[in-house]
Amino acid sequence: MNKKPYYKANNWNTVEEQVDRSAWARLNDIVYEPRRVPIYKDQKEFLHLPKNEQTVILHSFGSLTLSSTLQMKVALSEIKKDAENSEEVAVYNALQYLESINNKAYSYVLAEFSDSKKQEDAYEWANQNPYLQKKMKLLNTVYQSGTTIQKKAAHVFLSTGLYHSSFFGPLYLFGQHKLPRTAELIKYALRITTLNGIYTGIKFRRDFFKLPKKEQKKVHDWVYDLCDKLYDNELRHIKLLYKHTDLEDKVEHYIHYTLNKALMNLGQEPKYPENVETLDPILTTGLMESAMIEDFFFYTNAHPILKMREIIKALLQILLMDNFKKELSS
Repeated sequence: MNKKPYYKANNWNTVEEQVDRSAWARLNDIVYEPRRVPIYKDQKEFLHLPKNEQTVILHSFGSLTLSSTLQMKVALSEIKKDAENSEEVAVYNALQYLESINNKAYSYVLAEFSDSKKQEDAYEWANQNPYLQKKMKLLNTVYQSGTTIQKKAAHVFLSTGLYHSSFFGPLYLFGQHKLPRTAELIKYALRITTLNGIYTGIKFRRDFFKLPKKEQKKVHDWVYDLCDKLYDNELRHIKLLYKHTDLEDKVEHYIHYTLNKALMNLGQEPKYPENVETLDPILTTGLMESAMIEDFFFYTNAHPILKMREIIKALLQILLMDNFKKELSS
């Protein structure tokens, strides 16, 4: 009995990192079952939309399914391997499960809005989209061969930034009081993608601020280079996804905004001039503060988007972390 144990029980009563406690406390609040959202009640309204808008919605959910599959199968598995403690592993296990729910949710919407032929067309459009494939390749290369900190950065860029080129279409319709149940499902999905981005961003900053200044500069330059590559490719994806609409410029402004949020999650300076005032008013009509988790990516027709100072306050309230406050102000 005096030998050093090879296996060791994990003691949750001695969790040292408050961010792990806070994230774990939030996880059960954001579990949802997609089929409990009655998307079928939006079907009639969906079928009365112009054909180009129907196509955008179907292709958007096809795109989300593809991106979410990479996050579910690869990104979170790879990031989890580099966890510093058992509690961090547990949080990423839960986030991976939640991403699986999102993955199912996107397919659920496609099933409710289209017959089997149109569903297959939407998946095939996503699978054959050269810009989606390039995005998956760029990110997967980082997940498979990047450093611990690089994997986290790639995950934050997709979770907080790039998903939103596909979220824009449904949310823009919701800003016009259309497809409310679909928007409700997106609200649930965004709680998960937002927590993924926030939690992983904090872990990125933990690693980043441990580095010597010279190494921080290298990581900073790498992050901005990856952002440029992803953004240039995303513009091409946006043009293809929204090519039969007049929304391309509006989506581009929105992606500037969300990529700025991703960079802020990573503790880096924003690259783009966009802020809440530059977003399309129809989109901002649909942005709200959630009653369950307060952050800037929750939506309703009844509330305006949170202002920047409220966004920062909300993030602080979510995480309940003194050291997060210090990092955010540094």
